[in-house]
Amino acid sequence: MFISALTFLYLFSSLTSVASISSKTCTVPDDKQYLVRNLEKQMVDYANLLCSPDPSILIALNLANYQDISVRKLLQQQLQGTATKEMTSGKVALYVLAFQSSCENPADVTTLDKRVNLVHVLEEKTKEEIDYFSENRETVIPGCFADAHHAPKTTYYQLALDVLALCVVKSSEAETAAKILTEAALTNHFQIAMTSLALTCVYHETQNKELVGIIQHALSQITTQILREQKSSGIIGNLYSTGLAMQALSVTSEFYSEGAWKCTNTLDKILLEVSQGAFNTPGAASQILPSLVGKTYLNIQGLICSPEKVPTITVNYTIIKDEGEPKFKFSIPVEVPKGSVLLAVLEAAQSANSTDFSFQYEQTAWGPMVVSIHGIKADANEKTYWQFLSGKTPIDQGVGSYKPTDNEHIEAIYSKY
Repeated sequence: MFISALTFLYLFSSLTSVASISSKTCTVPDDKQYLVRNLEKQMVDYANLLCSPDPSILIALNLANYQDISVRKLLQQQLQGTATKEMTSGKVALYVLAFQSSCENPADVTTLDKRVNLVHVLEEKTKEEIDYFSENRETVIPGCFADAHHAPKTTYYQLALDVLALCVVKSSEAETAAKILTEAALTNHFQIAMTSLALTCVYHETQNKELVGIIQHALSQITTQILREQKSSGIIGNLYSTGLAMQALSVTSEFYSEGAWKCTNTLDKILLEVSQGAFNTPGAASQILPSLVGKTYLNIQGLICSPEKVPTITVNYTIIKDEGEPKFKFSIPVEVPKGSVLLAVLEAAQSANSTDFSFQYEQTAWGPMVVSIHGIKADANEKTYWQFLSGKTPIDQGVGSYKPTDNEHIEAIYSKY
């Protein structure tokens, strides 16, 4: 049985130009493009050390059309393995955006043991946010300061993420949530760039003229507040809020006069900070990368996916336990994108046959470490572990680093040390 890893060619429709940084003078110059490439590589390197996958990283790499598709595929598989209904609404929203940007249907996500409709989960969690907001709004006493709980169940940032994700996947629930977010933005005067992105999406999608008018008013107010945070250095707010602020200002140019945002100043400052290692965590890098490649989160909506395959390799994978009970030996050929790490082979085998090839791994300072295969766990007390070999030669790299070649035979043997 051969397993094909789905891969896609990422293209952006010209119809989504409203979502992109459109100023030709505010783009990374050719002699600074290496900074963008270094930032991408740095994100990938650090992502391998995270204890749990960060959907923001995959979103950023997809928007940047990062060339190593096997890396993006592996991050996607990691998200599939951690997608649950127990996540907060904002986390679900990021997962939805990550899968949508990967040309995977977020309404039908295959996890390790089931299929999950993350769009439905997001709709339900967003409704909980709205209900919480509405219930507490009704308890406010006229003439008094608003109750401290007159807010969403989590945060306005998460509610904004919810609205953005619902709008991107064209959920009918997006407008209802947008009305609450708009009201909050107008009455609480909070300045959140993510709110601007979310409302801009709904603004361009809705046919409700009344809602359009209210959103226009809110976007004008939010944009003014963002511009007030612009410093002479080019930073907007602080260094790490600048990435989202750049995205927000890029899609709301109709709400401020030409020259109000000195985009080139912002870009020059950000490139200087990148060169000095300021964005040295994957989370920080993922916030700034889209703007450096002229994209925003709204570009996810206009993504056109072509089922064009990238070069793949076939790896023959065998797991063996020949001492003690139970004894077993199972083999399977799997197909993965060329350049994939060994962990992708294990993921593909598990996806094809979770009964025989189930496995678990833990993140360590040296990357992912396999701790269980076929339900058999490594045991430090018994001095047992899963050893990986290429043919009969032990592999001296981790599963997150070693890259198998075409027709290579990988064995995982339950061993003692």
